[in-house]
Amino acid sequence: MFTKNQRYKIRYSLEHRKAFLDVEKKLLGKNTIRGYLHDVDKIILYHFLPTEFVHTCHQWWSKHHERRAKTHNDFVQMVIDWECARFTKPDKPLDAYDTLYKFYPHMEDKILPILKELNLIKYVKNK
Repeated sequence: MFTKNQRYKIRYSLEHRKAFLDVEKKLLGKNTIRGYLHDVDKIILYHFLPTEFVHTCHQWWSKHHERRAKTHNDFVQMVIDWECARFTKPDKPLDAYDTLYKFYPHMEDKILPILKELNLIKYVKNK
């Protein structure tokens, strides 16, 4: 029997994953293997482990999170994750551009070219 929190987190993750695939297809013109596997670890592990533990572990090992991102494709997946979060996560209403400058300004050199590549620049940031 699942707790109310487990049911919520599983539903939340499934909805986010669907939005991820929709945004990935819109931005890249296709879905990737990484897109299909996006956050599947969380959806499975929420069935067996405490939700906060799963969330923490996911951020440690997933390449679309800052700690593990190294390649261009990792950063593209990160941007797609940021861009789609606003569609299903009420606690994360920002798009990818605003997420970059609010939470990750130290990553501008890696992320801004990807935002340009994916046509996700809303306006020119004044410096």
